[in-house]
Amino acid sequence: MASPTNMFAPFASNVNKNSVGVNFLTTKVVDAIQNNWVYEQIVQVIQAQPDGINEKGWHGFTALHRAALRGDPAIIALLLEHGADVNLINDYGETPLMYACKRGNPQNVDLFLEAGSNLDTEDHQGRKPVHHAAAGGSVHTLHYLEQVHGITFDERDKHGQTPLHVTCYQGFQDAVKYLLRKGRSDVKLPDSHGNLPIHIACLNALSETCWTLLEIGSCQTLLIKNKEGKTALDVLREGRGMSHQYLFKEMDYWAHSKAPHLPPKGPLLSWYTLLLGPFVYFALIIAVGSQLRQYGGVFMAVFTAVLVFLVSNQQHRISHISRWANPVQAGAFFAGISHTAICYFYKVLPVLWPETVNLSLLILIPLAFIMVTLYYRLITGDPGTCKTSQRHSQDGSVLTIKDIVKGRCKIDIFCVHCELLPAENVKHCKMCRRCVNNFDHHCQFLLSCIGHRNHRTFVIFILITTLMHVTFVIHAVRYIFQINSGLDWIPFLKAILMYEGWVCMLIIMNAVSFFGNLNLSRFQLSMISYGWTTFDMIQRSRRTRFRLSSINMKCSIRLRNIQAFFMGQPFFESYQGGHSGSSSV
Repeated sequence: MASPTNMFAPFASNVNKNSVGVNFLTTKVVDAIQNNWVYEQIVQVIQAQPDGINEKGWHGFTALHRAALRGDPAIIALLLEHGADVNLINDYGETPLMYACKRGNPQNVDLFLEAGSNLDTEDHQGRKPVHHAAAGGSVHTLHYLEQVHGITFDERDKHGQTPLHVTCYQGFQDAVKYLLRKGRSDVKLPDSHGNLPIHIACLNALSETCWTLLEIGSCQTLLIKNKEGKTALDVLREGRGMSHQYLFKEMDYWAHSKAPHLPPKGPLLSWYTLLLGPFVYFALIIAVGSQLRQYGGVFMAVFTAVLVFLVSNQQHRISHISRWANPVQAGAFFAGISHTAICYFYKVLPVLWPETVNLSLLILIPLAFIMVTLYYRLITGDPGTCKTSQRHSQDGSVLTIKDIVKGRCKIDIFCVHCELLPAENVKHCKMCRRCVNNFDHHCQFLLSCIGHRNHRTFVIFILITTLMHVTFVIHAVRYIFQINSGLDWIPFLKAILMYEGWVCMLIIMNAVSFFGNLNLSRFQLSMISYGWTTFDMIQRSRRTRFRLSSINMKCSIRLRNIQAFFMGQPFFESYQGGHSGSSSV
């Protein structure tokens, strides 16, 4: 899938200065900018040739055209200060504003508009600046044009194409989703040749774009013909690449589904197979192994190892154009809990009851109930979705895209998916498709994010789960020794392999899970004691490459942070790399 190039060209101040052989009297301003001369050199060229500010170069490009392509707001501002004409066109009828839109920096677009650029100007293809913004794939620029200048996205060029058609040529997925969100564009609007956006996406075999268009529209769009009598399926069928053939099989299935007037439901069969597969496959392993007598234990061990290997090597997303989150690890976690509970109550407890476990059950049953309740809350509850932008620190106003172009906040904080300017502790999760307050991490075992509203629940859950793991291991080991008491070691091992393979496999897996959960609990409590989340730690590691062992923070403060976390209160202090600051849970 194609993606937008880097949003900004190298700024003039970042280009190496080389004055050898430079002649400020003969070099054109437009050539100096095109050749990436530094800011100071461009100033000298303008001072030496003040009348050449609007001089054109190849294909009618002016200095402003080149500056817009280069993307440095300082150079653009310099040219505007010296009287550069913002509405001069090149040989293609394009203004500098169009190139600024295509470059994707809304700050530069704002400079041109404040200097008098016209948003209604058309190039020789009938394309306006909004079409060029779509061609660049910048959601920031598209959002700025809509929110600040009220631009709509139903503008057509001479070929009848809208900005959505243009983005589908390139496959800029974020821009496609933005144009389809909130009904900004019509997926069934044809161009002058009768081509829908999905015709264009199929022409380039852009699978993710095709799926997005179907999700917003319906499967019937695949069967709508253009003026040549070709459907989107015909376009795919005629494609010569392997990607065309793969995409054709998928699109053909949905085009002839039982409900073509509806959006595709997605790969539900594959998703549920991956979710329930670990439980079913392990049950089959146990069922077959129990019938093999003396070879049952070996069979269970080998195929359980294969199952664990397959689950652990799965990608985070399923191999489908929908790119749904892969639920196999969540299914494995559910399978482990379920099989452990079934084995415990079906095999272990009847043997140990009542002499051995009668008192411990008074604790285990309430803990098991709490664990199941927390598990349900974690997989169904809201982790702390952020739905509003942050407020300005001075006047308390909600930040908008206009604050970015005016330099009051950084462009990096804008979420192109949720169209928000969230606070620093908010992160967008592409798996869950939402911004989450106090984002900690996305848990593959729960298919949910861990954030502001469920972080404490998550930590309590893993602590209880750790306790349940070790409890099962202890009781299961006692069960094996009690049921095989009086046997020598060799008969004892044979009996285990023949009759207790299920219990042995669960002992091993619960023991491994116990140490994994114990390490996770230690890590979570360590981060909490510093007043951090997992995501905070990752970000700090990327910036400074620090080590946790190098942190010096008083134990009393760390304990108070942990206490505040479990009490649902703000952290007492958070470690900021040499000093402490307040934060919130």
